[in-house]
Amino acid sequence: MKKNILIISMLFLAIGLIGCNKESSSAEGKSSSGDTITLKLSSAANENSTWQQGALKFSEIINDKTSGKYKIEIYTMDQLSAGNQASGIEMLQTGVTDVHMQDALVWSSVSPKAIVPALPWLLPSYEDVDKYMNGKGGEAIMEALSESGVTPLAIGESGYRQIVNMKRAIASPEDMVGLKIRVPGSNTHVSLMKLLGADPVTMSSTEVYTATQQGTIDGSENTVDLLLSQKTLEVSKYLTMWNYSYDPIYFCVSNKLWNTLNDEEKTIFKEAAVEAMQLQKDLSRKGAEKAIETIKNEYKDLEIIDKLTPDQLAAFKEKSKPIYDNGAKEFGKDLIEAFGYKY
Repeated sequence: MKKNILIISMLFLAIGLIGCNKESSSAEGKSSSGDTITLKLSSAANENSTWQQGALKFSEIINDKTSGKYKIEIYTMDQLSAGNQASGIEMLQTGVTDVHMQDALVWSSVSPKAIVPALPWLLPSYEDVDKYMNGKGGEAIMEALSESGVTPLAIGESGYRQIVNMKRAIASPEDMVGLKIRVPGSNTHVSLMKLLGADPVTMSSTEVYTATQQGTIDGSENTVDLLLSQKTLEVSKYLTMWNYSYDPIYFCVSNKLWNTLNDEEKTIFKEAAVEAMQLQKDLSRKGAEKAIETIKNEYKDLEIIDKLTPDQLAAFKEKSKPIYDNGAKEFGKDLIEAFGYKY
């Protein structure tokens, strides 16, 4: 009887061990039972953004090309880092999150070289963007991001940052003198405003409307879709489409995830990211065109300068030269020249 009990106990123990093995997942792929591996994708934008459309496309391709082996869970508005954008990048670096989308301005707080494509008037047209971001410039930035302990796969875009204010139309550097302008917290953008004779003010984008309305600031700069959606134009009289700073989005995965993928999966992830970010860029540009049309139709009293002439653009570029001189020391001439800048 005791022998039978011992045999039965051993059988239950063996069955239990088999069950445990089936439930545990492998770092190299599916669990032994074929369970789907769930990956976390963190994005800084909301569910109605082009970022989200890119993330959804990536998820769709990965699920399809890996036959359901990988499932992508998308978390918008930096939910995983409680809204702290810099912490969102750090979570990717440590492998807490698997996939991440963030723009150059935020990335520069972790990897200073990430700001280079956003230097003033470095890429003043989409033709310049496509030429250099798809060439040596983009390759150099991807290499720089790799030095931060992540694996960059593709680059999307938030678009061009334009300027609005309550005081005067802006068509020359002299028009900027004395204006209090809200800018993002990057050294590059703060330094430029000072070089132009303006007074840069850093504050949350959520405070811009009230600050402009109350006269705390004279104006601000942002992409046209955000100027529209955040209702900044309601408290502005002048808009200049000066394309002064291009803001790319970096689509990266954690090294922790990347090192678990086989060669075929790495190719799938890379191609999926490139396709997803191409969709995102296309939607972003169409969205910017639509936003401009909406602005012209809905804000009849807003004075708009659609585009700077070559001479006007040259005057602004001349004022920004010290930023490039400092950039050569901080980032290296080779990196900046990879985007077509001539020293």
